[in-house]
Amino acid sequence: MPDETLNQTKVREKTVGNFKAVVFDMDGVLFDTELICLKAWKAVGEDYHIDDIERTAIGCIGLNLTDTKAFFEQKYGADIDFAFFKEECSRHIREAIEKDGLPLKPGVREILTFLKERDCRIALASSTAKSGVLRHIDRAGIREFFEVVIGGDMVEHSKPRPDIYLLACRELGVAPAEAIAVEDSPNGLRSAHAAGMWPVMVPDLIAPTPEIEKLLYARCDNLLAVRDFLRDKLGNVQEVERIPLKGLCNTRDLGGYRTMDGRRIKSHRLIRSGALLDGSEEDLQILLSRYGLKTVVDFRTGEERRQKPDPVLPGVTYVDNPILEEETMGITRENESSSDGNAVVKKVIDTIKTTGSTPLDYMKNMYINLIKNPFSRAQYRNFFEVLLAQEEGAVLWHCTAGKDRAGVGTLLLLSALSVPREQILADYMKVNEFARREIDFLMELLTSGEEKAAVRQEQADAVRLLFTVDEAYAASVFEVMEQECGSVEAFLEQKMGLTAEKRERLKALYLE
Repeated sequence: MPDETLNQTKVREKTVGNFKAVVFDMDGVLFDTELICLKAWKAVGEDYHIDDIERTAIGCIGLNLTDTKAFFEQKYGADIDFAFFKEECSRHIREAIEKDGLPLKPGVREILTFLKERDCRIALASSTAKSGVLRHIDRAGIREFFEVVIGGDMVEHSKPRPDIYLLACRELGVAPAEAIAVEDSPNGLRSAHAAGMWPVMVPDLIAPTPEIEKLLYARCDNLLAVRDFLRDKLGNVQEVERIPLKGLCNTRDLGGYRTMDGRRIKSHRLIRSGALLDGSEEDLQILLSRYGLKTVVDFRTGEERRQKPDPVLPGVTYVDNPILEEETMGITRENESSSDGNAVVKKVIDTIKTTGSTPLDYMKNMYINLIKNPFSRAQYRNFFEVLLAQEEGAVLWHCTAGKDRAGVGTLLLLSALSVPREQILADYMKVNEFARREIDFLMELLTSGEEKAAVRQEQADAVRLLFTVDEAYAASVFEVMEQECGSVEAFLEQKMGLTAEKRERLKALYLE
């Protein structure tokens, strides 16, 4: 996004694939009503000889009628009849609308259509009474876009209190943390933030102060910029699906993922997986005939390959590319092929206790080692060389579970193809769903019967961390790349050997 159309002020990290709804303010966001209202206040204020009426009008932006009256009377006391003042203002506003109509802000229809096409829940939460809100959106022909409409007369406390946004989320059936609020006024932004939502500001009459800046998820110059921001954050996150195989629960085709330049990964070209030994004859035939499997890159150590060798498929090239050396092989779910899996888990727990770290820290450090270890880096570079040499057919890469070594390799590859990070994380996290039955089975084995003494129930959470993935693990990989080289792109070039020419070739091979 060019700087002149989007100024993003990020203060919190969020996997945006979790967003389910967008809630809009009305005045100043959808309609250019606040300028009309300001002119009306100024006209009536002149009749009353009020010099600072414009400042008062701006201070009332985002307040409902009750709070506006209280603010007005606190400012001017009983010297001015607020009811009459309001009626005069309303008359000016009606005359202006009857003369020129109520103008929609640029980009209103575009952003509403964009969100509706993506099945995003849409609501409107305005301090204006609901009858007035409905009248405006009916006249503009945009009522059909809003699943929920909340007016200021439906809550006891208006903005900046969170009531109106909490009600909107409740009516939509989403948690506030799953919703973005699009606002223009400080009071509205304070309200959305207090509700626990993700405030996006489109400044109208009031520029954000440093206090408001700290509340923002993003700041956009107009609604078209908000649409583009949401396209990056929401629109590109697609559902991650596995290949429906009987014996392989974590095998998936990366085809269809959109990139930041609008292209897509070609189908039947890039496949990530766990070990292939449990694949049925039918599974293997599907990979061969339907997906055109040509190359298998095995990230496991020699000992792991000997214990669970890949089935030999006709016409397929096998590349042994261990990411870790035998002697530095981390204790993870990835090497559960040990004859005494319980001893492995017990050793992990003992290590955690000895070092005083948490299970989460243990796994994060393992991921940091995967991306910093010189041997591992060299092996991931080899992986890219295999990909660059693959003119046709599918490349499948795997470790044992397909979550850690294969996961980091996939993070690197999707980054090199310019897939948005939100999509990369969505793909990464999906292993927890795809392998859930297998994980639950292993957990039962490790925490029941005679094994209770080795892995007690209170340690189950620590054990589960070894069998699953967490966004924090992936974040640690991105953090290392960015800290070491300044950006992921620089890391790919300097440490993975992906020059500009090689990245372009990679994209030419795998994008369409």
